[in-house]
Amino acid sequence: MKLTYRGSSYESNIKVIEPASNCSILCYLVMSITKTVRLRRLTAAMFLSLLSNTAILLVPTSPSQATQSDCDGNAVIGRFRRVGSGASFSFNGRKVELQNESALDTYSRAEIKSGWRSGDRVWVDRSYKRYMPFDSGIKSDADAKSQGWKQCGPFSGRRTQSVINSVYAARACALIDGVTKCGKWYLD
Repeated sequence: MKLTYRGSSYESNIKVIEPASNCSILCYLVMSITKTVRLRRLTAAMFLSLLSNTAILLVPTSPSQATQSDCDGNAVIGRFRRVGSGASFSFNGRKVELQNESALDTYSRAEIKSGWRSGDRVWVDRSYKRYMPFDSGIKSDADAKSQGWKQCGPFSGRRTQSVINSVYAARACALIDGVTKCGKWYLD
């Protein structure tokens, strides 16, 4: 079976595998059908969206200056997890998180997780510098900005839309009580 993903073609290697004690049917399907980690993530996300018994809640954001072209993904559905190591931060009673989507590992967003007040603004920056896949972790400000960056937002709600983080660095930023604060750049 041939699959095309982001312009690249992949041959699948379908074979029967013996179940491990801690692997669900989804795990077997993903492991059997795909060869690469990125393709496994894509396949897992497709199966999770079909098989999930968890309700998916879309929380709209209210853009104050953002346009759809500033962001790479609008209303991305998935499970997002907090990024630590300085990419998320606390400031003036607010907890601001950089969050990465965990099924595909393709998108990041920013959210004021607690303490949000009217007048707060939140956005996510994304570098134009392209990194090698799997070169994950914190990136220096100078390195991430070396080829420029774009801003997805600001949004007057608690959460931003999404930017691609699989080959670009992202950081969460917020305007809180008239002060702009950003976390560290992070590549997932």
